Amino acid sequence: MNGEVLAGRYRLLTLFGRGGAGEVWQAEDTVLARQVAVKLLRRLEGDPMDAVVRFRAEAQAAARLMHPNVVATYDVGTAGEHVFLVMELVSGPDLAQLMRTAGLPSGTLVADIATQGARALDAAHAAGIVHRDVKPGNLLLAPDGTLKITDFGIAKGAGTETTGVGVLLGTASYVSPEQVRGQSATPASDWYSFGCVLYELLTGTPPFTGPNVEAVMRQHLDAVPEPIHRADVEPPLANLVLQLLAKDPEDRPSSASDVTALLTAAPNTQVLPLLPADGVLDVGNWQEEEPEATGTHRAPKRAFPFAKVLVAMAVVLAAAVGGLMLRQGLATDPPTAAAGGTPSAPAVKASTAPKPTPKPTPTPSRTPTKKPSPTPTPKETTQQNPRGALVQTLRTLAAQVRQTEQDSRTKAPREAARDLDQAAVAVDNGNLESASKNFYDARRRLAEAQRNRRWQTTPQIAAMFAAVSHVLPPAGEGNGDGNGDGDGERDSE
Repeated sequence: MNGEVLAGRYRLLTLFGRGGAGEVWQAEDTVLARQVAVKLLRRLEGDPMDAVVRFRAEAQAAARLMHPNVVATYDVGTAGEHVFLVMELVSGPDLAQLMRTAGLPSGTLVADIATQGARALDAAHAAGIVHRDVKPGNLLLAPDGTLKITDFGIAKGAGTETTGVGVLLGTASYVSPEQVRGQSATPASDWYSFGCVLYELLTGTPPFTGPNVEAVMRQHLDAVPEPIHRADVEPPLANLVLQLLAKDPEDRPSSASDVTALLTAAPNTQVLPLLPADGVLDVGNWQEEEPEATGTHRAPKRAFPFAKVLVAMAVVLAAAVGGLMLRQGLATDPPTAAAGGTPSAPAVKASTAPKPTPKPTPTPSRTPTKKPSPTPTPKETTQQNPRGALVQTLRTLAAQVRQTEQDSRTKAPREAARDLDQAAVAVDNGNLESASKNFYDARRRLAEAQRNRRWQTTPQIAAMFAAVSHVLPPAGEGNGDGNGDGDGERDSE
């Protein structure tokens, strides 16, 4: 077809390559005297005029994307049995060609590709266009380093060529979990596919591979990608890629600003962990072990010491209340006095302390006077009602967690706060096993969100979680129901 003129205007010059959808040619626009790229799509089934109408509508949508990181679409038409698209000519290779010819790009270049690609996706989604087929072959790198995404909106309009089974067979390595489940592609689907591309640029392979398409699809649904280990890849970039690959669309970055924030996050920022460094839950030394049965391998049975837990919770609540007083500015000590612990009483300045006066000589009284009862301190009050202390602590913790939701990009705080509220209700009803399960469900949600940098704890929240976890065991570690049956069996998970 070299030298052939399409629609009396576009002269085909050089064949760039062939793909599943057809051929891409370098061509000359004889009317405007400029170099363009022409994509000849294979003949479509059905009414050719209907195909042209559908492609023209998609081309018009793509033409609205006037963005430096998007390949411009100029025209659409028919030539014999073909439908063709006329686009901006980009002389650089696509990312698939780049990896084949030059090897894996540097971590710095991948971070730049992530930034530019995010801007392109932002522009497309703002125009109401979902790409549906983000993959290395559709990402072009110009000689000046500009990344350009091509074929916006064309996948859906191509009918049997790029929808249904065709898309899954052609792009199984980059399809989102929701598309595998048969749901429509959304902007979140594009972000997932973009994460697959970045993962491949950093590791040399897509995040999921298998002997056939079905095996790859299953991995998109439930498998976890291997961590990225490269000396020149900064932790923020590796973290960004893994977040883009989140199974839940709501947990993925959804804008260029999200991507930029993750890429520029300080790699050594420290936050108080909800879990110990080794990931093992530390529930303290409150457990009482029975002697192991002779000649058996059964683990020692542990009973849930309801009274000990509640007494210990009195201390927890006292510390929590003190911490909240400091946070809300209710403590009467100067700010410097708060360092190193919770003040138990206001300090008295030496200059204003009254001088001791001699005790008056007691005068005998005919009727003995009863000594006034001391006013109970908060600590004494919580010890008198330890179960109420635990309930109040859990509700306070739920409120603290719920306050972090407004600055979060994940639903974990809302769900964790709900779990903590349910734990408080369970304690109030005497069901400590249910309370323990809800408490550790909340802890796991927040710990996972924190590891994925989708949520950040506060010193108050971390301290309260640590305190409660030292006295409340994981569900199944003891009888847990508060009734003292001591069966010690762990529920199957």
